[in-house]
Amino acid sequence: MTIGSTGPASGTAKFRFPFGLSVFFPAYNDAPSLPGLVDRTFETLRRVADDYEVIVVNDGSADDTAEILAQLEGEYAPFLRVVTHRQNRGYGAALRSGFAAATKEFIFYTDGDGQYDPAELEDLLRVVRPETGLVNGYKIRRHDPWHRVAIGWLYNRFARALFRIRLRDIDCDFRLIRRSILESADLRSTGGTICVELVRGLELSGADVIEIPVHHYPRQYGRSQFFRIRSLAITFLQLCAVYLRLVVAPAVRGAGGKSFSAIHAALVLLCITVVSLLAYGRMLSLPFISDDYVQIQLARDFGPISGWPALARDALYRCRATSMVLTYWLDSAFGLNAYSYNLASLALHILDSALVLALGFWRPVGWRLAALAACFFAVSERHSEAVVWFAAVPELLVFFFVMASFLCWVGWLQSATRSRAVFGASFVLYLLALLSKESAVALVPLLALAVVVHPDRPLRKLWGKAPFAVVAAGYFALAFVERRTHLHFNDGTFSLNAPLAEVLIRSVGGLMWIWGVVALLILGTKAARPWRPVIWVAGAWMLITLLPYSFLTYMPRVPSRHTYLASVGVACIVAGALLAVERLAAQWKKPWILPAAMAAIVLHQCGVLWTKKHYQYSQRAKPTEELLRVAGQRSGAIYANCFPYSPQIGELALQMRLNRADKPAFVVGPLAARQAGSIDFCNQTANGVHFVEQKLALQGGGGAN
Repeated sequence: MTIGSTGPASGTAKFRFPFGLSVFFPAYNDAPSLPGLVDRTFETLRRVADDYEVIVVNDGSADDTAEILAQLEGEYAPFLRVVTHRQNRGYGAALRSGFAAATKEFIFYTDGDGQYDPAELEDLLRVVRPETGLVNGYKIRRHDPWHRVAIGWLYNRFARALFRIRLRDIDCDFRLIRRSILESADLRSTGGTICVELVRGLELSGADVIEIPVHHYPRQYGRSQFFRIRSLAITFLQLCAVYLRLVVAPAVRGAGGKSFSAIHAALVLLCITVVSLLAYGRMLSLPFISDDYVQIQLARDFGPISGWPALARDALYRCRATSMVLTYWLDSAFGLNAYSYNLASLALHILDSALVLALGFWRPVGWRLAALAACFFAVSERHSEAVVWFAAVPELLVFFFVMASFLCWVGWLQSATRSRAVFGASFVLYLLALLSKESAVALVPLLALAVVVHPDRPLRKLWGKAPFAVVAAGYFALAFVERRTHLHFNDGTFSLNAPLAEVLIRSVGGLMWIWGVVALLILGTKAARPWRPVIWVAGAWMLITLLPYSFLTYMPRVPSRHTYLASVGVACIVAGALLAVERLAAQWKKPWILPAAMAAIVLHQCGVLWTKKHYQYSQRAKPTEELLRVAGQRSGAIYANCFPYSPQIGELALQMRLNRADKPAFVVGPLAARQAGSIDFCNQTANGVHFVEQKLALQGGGGAN
C-alpha cells in the first residue's frame, strides 16, 4: 500500500500520549491494504504512545485477509489481536466488535481500506484534554469518484439536519473516543448508520468534541461496500429506523409524559405493522399491473447515474426522480420479481403510517389521537391503489417527504429557539418531495395551516414559508415554460377549466365513505366536544392535499391512489370519533365498546381488501399475464381484438419477461381483429375497445343502408 507520507502536522516536538490507547480497524476484503496500514500504525504508536494495543476486526472477508492477519499477528504479538466474524455482519457490527474488544482508556478507529493515513493519529492525540470525549477528523478533500462525493455530501448534510448533529463530517471514520463516554452509547446498527448513532450519542453526552482536518487518499484496492445499490437502499431503511428510535421515541417520551411513553410508541408501531400486513399481505402475491412495466422501463432509462442528465431535462419525469431511482435500485437488486416490488411498497406504507403517528408531536393533534389515526391509516382500503399498484409509488414517496418536512416544520414552529438545522431539514425534505411528485406543493399551505391552528398562534413565523413558496413558484414556472414537451399539458388529462368544485366535493365524499361519515355523526354528540376541532383541521388538510389533483377531466373524482396524503385527514376524524367512543363507553361502564369498534373497522377494511379489491387488482393484472402465457405457447405474432391498456405495455411485458430471442410481435386494432384466432384480453375490470364488435356493427349498418 502506498499513501502520502505527510507526517504529523503538529511539528516535531517530542510527544508521548499519557493515556492507554486501543487502535482498531474494521476490515472486509482489505488484504492488500492491511500490511502497510498495520506497519505504519505501529510505527506511529511506538513514536507517540507507551500503552497501546492494535485490533483488526475481520468481518467475514472472502479474500486473503485471514492469512495476512495471521502473519501480522505473529509479527506484532502480543500488541496485535484479531477478532474474526465467520460471516460478514456489516460495518456497524464490525465497529461494535472493535469497541467491545478494546481495553484502553481511549479508542481510535479508522477503516482498513487505507484511505486514511494512521500517522495522522498523532494530530488527534495532541489535542486531547481532560474534558475531551471525541476528537473527530474531517476530510480536507475527498478523493473518490464524483458521484460518490455527491452522494456522500448529500447523505452527510441530510443526516446532520435530520438528527441535529453539529459535527461537520459524520462519515469521516477517523475518530478518537474516550472509552468512558462510549460505554453509555446505545449502539445497535449493523450497517453504516452506526456512525449517526455513535456521533449523536457522543454529542448528547455533553463531552467536549474537537474536530481537526485529515487527509483522504484514493482507494488503491477493492471497491467500497457502501456505494452498492443494495447497500444504499438498506442504509436508507436503517436510517429511518434509527430516526424512529433516536428522535421520534424520545420526543414521544418527552411530550407524552406518563400518558404516552416510548413503550407505547413501540406498541403502536408494532400495531401499525401488524394491521398493515393483515390488510395488504395478500396483495404481495399479485403480479405486475399494467403501468408497472412502464415504471420499470423508465427507471432503467433514468435511474442510473448516467441517466440523471436526461432525467433532469424531462419536464414530467424529473418530478418523479425519487421513484425512478428507487425502482432502478429494486430492478438492479431483485430483477423482475413482482413480490419484491410489492413488498417495497408495503414497507413504504408502514413507514408512512409511522409518520402519521409522529403527528402526535404536533400539539393540535396529540399522541393519543395520532396513534389511533396511524392505525386507521395503515389499514384503510380507500387509498389501496397507492399501496398495491407499484406504478403509484411516487404517491408513497411524496407522502414520506411531505410528512417528514411538515414534522420538521412543526418542530421548528414549537421550539423556543429558531433552530436553523430543523428549518433546513424541513426545506431539504421539501425539495425531495418536489422530486417525487408535483403535488408536493400542497406542503406550502399545510405549513400555513400548522401556524394558524397552533395554540400559541405564532403568526410571525409565517415568514418561514417564503423559501418554500418561492421554490414552488419556480417549480411550476419551469414546468410551464416546457409545456410543449410536458405530457400532462398535451394529453387532455388535466385542465384549468376542469369542474374543480364538483371534483373536490365528490372526492371528499368518496374519501369519507363509510367510516369518515360514521365518525362525523359520532363527533356531533355532546361527549365528542373536546375532539370536535379536529374536524376543521382535518377538513382543511383534505381540501389542501386534494386540490392539486382536482383539475382532472377524465373522471368525476380524484383516483384513489391520489388520495393517499388526504387520507390523513380522514384518519384523524375517525381517531377523534374513537376517542369520543372511549368516553361514552366509560360513561356507560361498557369498556368493550371501543375494542369492538376498532375490531369492526379492521375487519371491514381487511374484508374489502381481501375480496373486492384483491379481485379487482388481479383482474387488472390478468391481461398482461394472459398475454405472457399465450406468448409462451406461440412463436408467431399475437393478434388482439381487445387489450385494455396501451399496446406499448403489452410490448414491454413481452420484452421484459420472455427469456428468448424470438419475441412475438403484438398487434392490436381493427386489422388484428380480422385475423383468425385473435384474442380478447379484456375483462369486466380491465376493459377496452372491442374491435370485433366495432367491425360487426359497421357491417350491420352497411347492410341496413
